[in-house]
Amino acid sequence: MTLRVHTLAMAVILAFSFSLSAEPRSSDADWNTGNLLTNGDFSRGEPGRLPQGWKAVCPNPTIAPEFRTEIDANGHRCLTAKGDGHEECFGYVRERVHLAAGKTYRMRVQLRAEGLDDLNRHLIHGVFGEMNNGIFTYRKEGDEIIGENCFAGPAKAQNAEVRLYFRFSPSGKVWWERVSLQECAPEPARLVKIACSWGRGNLEWWSHWLDEAGKKNVDVALLPEMFNGNSPNKPEASNGPSATLLAEKARQWHMYVTGTYYEKRDGMVYNTARLFDRKGNLVGLYSKMQLYEPEEDEGVTPGTNLPVFDTDFGKLGIMICYDSWFPEVARLLAYKGAELVLLPNAGYYLGLMPARAADNGVYLAASSLNDAAGIWDASGARAGDKSPDPSRGAPSAISDYQMDEQNRIIVATVDLSSRYSPAWHGGPMHSAPGARRVRQSLIRPLEGDVAREAAQWWTNSSAQ
Repeated sequence: MTLRVHTLAMAVILAFSFSLSAEPRSSDADWNTGNLLTNGDFSRGEPGRLPQGWKAVCPNPTIAPEFRTEIDANGHRCLTAKGDGHEECFGYVRERVHLAAGKTYRMRVQLRAEGLDDLNRHLIHGVFGEMNNGIFTYRKEGDEIIGENCFAGPAKAQNAEVRLYFRFSPSGKVWWERVSLQECAPEPARLVKIACSWGRGNLEWWSHWLDEAGKKNVDVALLPEMFNGNSPNKPEASNGPSATLLAEKARQWHMYVTGTYYEKRDGMVYNTARLFDRKGNLVGLYSKMQLYEPEEDEGVTPGTNLPVFDTDFGKLGIMICYDSWFPEVARLLAYKGAELVLLPNAGYYLGLMPARAADNGVYLAASSLNDAAGIWDASGARAGDKSPDPSRGAPSAISDYQMDEQNRIIVATVDLSSRYSPAWHGGPMHSAPGARRVRQSLIRPLEGDVAREAAQWWTNSSAQ
């Protein structure tokens, strides 16, 4: 009897000592205050079992991950998940929450992981109900991984679930340290006013056009490809008259300006778009990578870099004319973070533009020598479209459309803070292709297969 009492006392002392040794995490109050999750730090729950308030959902028990509470080296309880040996491993844990009407929410997650080569493929963190949204980007802070996103809640109050998915890893493991869903201030709109053009002109005409665009208080003015009318055998220097005009008008009207012309650098001729900021300073340049073959015959050299530029309204990419026929160009710009892609061109297939925009979750603006100008939002909606495609089930993020026929200008305002997918279904967690990589639901990514097949230039005769 004495031994039993002594053992029990020692267990209590050790448990108390262990709880005192747990190191406090930074900003605990910031994560806990107003958290709609009752056990978002997993502090309530016995090791080896699920944390209180959380339930595991595994549609196929044969490939169910193992979810349980563990105590880490700092004395904190974590929710863990690990693979069951199957590559097809799939399941999630959930805690129910109530969402108020008309609110904005911030979802955050802090975790550590091992054996997971692509976090977007193996983990999903989201809110699921009549509306749905979640986390699409992560940052690393030492060994810690933080994911965060702010999004609009439902128009009407509703019950929903916060879900933490683990999938497609036979032996990887994740330690969720804390997750929160809190009300926050609405995300401010990021309105960008874009001017696009069509038709041909000399530098005098484009000077006039930029003045007209500037009078409309646009943020971005896009000229077409080869706007100065020069052929590859008459390239300009980097500081030639075309670049000078773009810089002067950008500074005069306090707007970003770009368009392409043939430029000679280091003995090479490139089809180059130089981007100038509101002060007329050069932000950077892009030289066309996918040359239209007659350009090669005239001595033009392809560019080898596909940059994304930081602006005061967001991240901007440029692709030029023939680039638009190759889906990899727009996809790579989106992967690099481009939100708005500019397409100066001599001619293009307008029918591809909704796909290029919606596939990659980017806004797209095109100016053309020979075809109509156009502006599309991230769901594929076109500015000024009087007969929208009924199969696109998403609101448009384009407003304030106007056309100036006399000066060959279209102007539209887009909101970069809203990136709808073409089949919205209450949010992006049920339909969000392209650059939202976490929404790709295949077990093995295709990019490697595409690269291998693209590099195989010979025919396999045995397969014929």
